[in-house]
Amino acid sequence: MKDRGFVLINALVIVAALAAVAVLLLIRAETGRVRLQAGMEAEQLTLGLDAFEALAVTLLMRDANPAVDHAGEDWARTGREVTLARGSVAGQISDLQGLFNVNWLADPENAWAGPAFDRLLTRLAVPSDAGAAIRDFVSPGGPDNRDAFLRLDPPLAPVGGSIVMVDQLQSLPGLSPRAYARLRPFLAALPGDSRLNVNTAPKDILAALLPELPGAALDRIVSGRDRTPFRSAEAFLTEVGLARPGEDAEEAPEAADDPAIIGADHVAVGSDWFRAEITARLAGRSAERVTVIHRPAPPRRPEIAWRISRRP
Repeated sequence: MKDRGFVLINALVIVAALAAVAVLLLIRAETGRVRLQAGMEAEQLTLGLDAFEALAVTLLMRDANPAVDHAGEDWARTGREVTLARGSVAGQISDLQGLFNVNWLADPENAWAGPAFDRLLTRLAVPSDAGAAIRDFVSPGGPDNRDAFLRLDPPLAPVGGSIVMVDQLQSLPGLSPRAYARLRPFLAALPGDSRLNVNTAPKDILAALLPELPGAALDRIVSGRDRTPFRSAEAFLTEVGLARPGEDAEEAPEAADDPAIIGADHVAVGSDWFRAEITARLAGRSAERVTVIHRPAPPRRPEIAWRISRRP
């Protein structure tokens, strides 16, 4: 009888052990399945981001008149979204040359960028010390006082000069999160010789560049360009009173006598630099990407300057 009980106990122990092993194997199998599914969904999200990025390049390449860019063009259309199986991909293309290029401030010979930047800060109610922090950061050689940078975690040793992306300013000592959030929609980081596209620049940026232009005249210019975009920098400068009709804007007396006044070598009506902001969604997951696209003169194709992706 005792032997029977002993055998029964052993059998129960073996059954329990086998059950535990079975449960462990099932857990591992389920974990592997979940990981496999997550990997497949992440790959599908990446394909969605790639697809919209390719669409952005195609739209810019097919622009019928790349010499003139404005908010009414097909590439600038808002609400562009494509429905996919179990998800969607959406994105927006914007003109980076319609924004204030921070790297203008890195050029010591650029006499108009600094005053224009100060006026933009005033219009946006951003403290002047925030602007000073940005100017010091991009100035050749970097800031003179680096103590605040050394106290960061991790410490930084800024070298000055042009930046690659505006996000480099996000943790800048002296630039509060509130000031950065207020400035961010108006800033770009492009090659220092890029020109401002007056067909896409926000009213606040145009006002900062044209301090002598009355507000009513600026409103008239902004509303007029939305209906009929400027076809040349000379046409814009004539409209704002910085050149006379039929005059070479680069030789206009105002621009020639005062380097702090913008001229034809500072503004444009077309753009070479664009930003695509893309979001892909699939079965409750999402991924995001920011892509900067450079569109050189035809027949060269637009090319990706850089991209940053955030995946699940």
